[in-house]
Amino acid sequence: MAPSLAEQDTLISHFCAITGVTPTEAREYLDNAHWNLDRSIAEFYPEEQEFESADDEDLAPEQAAGRSAGRTLAEAAPEAQPTNTGAGRPQRKKFATLHDLGSGEADEQEDDEDDKPNLFTGGEKSGLAVQNPDDLKKKIIEKAKKALPRDDESQPRRSHFTGTARTLGGDDAPSRVVENPNANRSQPLERVRRTLHFWNDGFSVDDGDLFRSDDPRNSHILESIRRGQAPLAIMNVQPGQHVDVEVNQHDSNYVKPKPKYKPFSGPGQRLGSPTPGPGSRTAAPALTTTATSTATESGPQRPKIDESQPTVTLQIRLGDGTRLTSRFNTTHTIGDVYDFVTAASPVSQTRQWVLMTTFPSTELKEKSAALGEIKEYQRGGVVVQKWT
Repeated sequence: MAPSLAEQDTLISHFCAITGVTPTEAREYLDNAHWNLDRSIAEFYPEEQEFESADDEDLAPEQAAGRSAGRTLAEAAPEAQPTNTGAGRPQRKKFATLHDLGSGEADEQEDDEDDKPNLFTGGEKSGLAVQNPDDLKKKIIEKAKKALPRDDESQPRRSHFTGTARTLGGDDAPSRVVENPNANRSQPLERVRRTLHFWNDGFSVDDGDLFRSDDPRNSHILESIRRGQAPLAIMNVQPGQHVDVEVNQHDSNYVKPKPKYKPFSGPGQRLGSPTPGPGSRTAAPALTTTATSTATESGPQRPKIDESQPTVTLQIRLGDGTRLTSRFNTTHTIGDVYDFVTAASPVSQTRQWVLMTTFPSTELKEKSAALGEIKEYQRGGVVVQKWT
């Protein structure tokens, strides 16, 4: 009899947490397995199950009985191999891979019979048997301790010559184009490393949140790790991506780690620019205007240009990022520039500010000084507005 809708939702959530698939795909796997969670997970990972079965069939009975939990077929020692001394003994790995954790599945079949009774979760008429998370945690730690060093998988060689090639032609053979054989080949996923922390009250991955031991739903996650399968939801990996898992055991309760300091984060400030105001950080589009244009807004009258007198062009950089460009006569004063900025910038009418020169920055305090008398602006220049 099929479980109720509430129980189906619980099984689907467990399946999604372990495999990382969508609820629709999880429902298909569970429906095909008659809503048996362990059987549906085994169907989702057919390659790992076939690989483990092939290992058990190829081993002799006496070799299977004496094989360590972390040894694979490629690492099996010959029968006549002499015992190494401490100096010649290979150094153990700092971390174990998921395959190392799952390679000793057949060795613990006899030990599983003596384990503590399973826990049960589910509804009133149907339930789901789950193993004690503490027992699974001990098994994972024991397998990580027994994991032997393995040779890193050889990385595929990259050719120094990529792209499309062209052969040299001759009298009897024309030149031809050779397409790149690796053009449509997908790049393998990069091997990643994750740290599995075991605490007194649960477990966590890297700097993530705590998965409590008293929650029976988390036992499925530990069971997947014990079988060498990476739960996509908590490992943050993609299907088919290799993961190296480092197991760390702590003798304390879970403590949320402090956020790591990330240098060069947040907004930056360009050297020599005015102090930004509390308004918008986005620069407004550049506004180009002339002093001869007719003012459409109310405000002080803008200076008029006498074409018979020498003129200079000033670029005014406002505190909100706006840039103004205007022509002035050399007889115009700094006060005229102040009036022009006040009329052209509504923001400048609501707060205090001053005008300054560029580097070295000097405040233009003398408003009666003519532009032609100031060395920096005898031929034009840049004026910077600074909020106060």
